[in-house]
Amino acid sequence: MNKSLSFIAISLLCFFSSCTQEYVCQCTINYTGNPPGLPEQQIVEFKIRDKKDEAAKLCEQNSTTSTKDGITMDEKCRLY
Repeated sequence: MNKSLSFIAISLLCFFSSCTQEYVCQCTINYTGNPPGLPEQQIVEFKIRDKKDEAAKLCEQNSTTSTKDGITMDEKCRLY
C-alpha cells in the first residue's frame, strides 16, 4: 500500500512539474529621436520558469514605450 501511494505521489509530481519549464524572455530595446549619440539597439535576456502561457504573459508585460526629452525608448519582449 505504501509503495503504491509513493508511486502515485511521485507520478503526480512528475506530471505537474513537466508542464513547468524554463523559457527565455528576450527584450529588444530601441532608442529613437533627434539628438545624436543615442545608444544602439540592446538585447536583454532573462529566464522565466513557468507554464508556457504564463511565461509568455510575464515576458510580454515587460514591453514598454516611453518618451522623455524627445527621446523614445521602445522595449519589446517576447518568449523564446
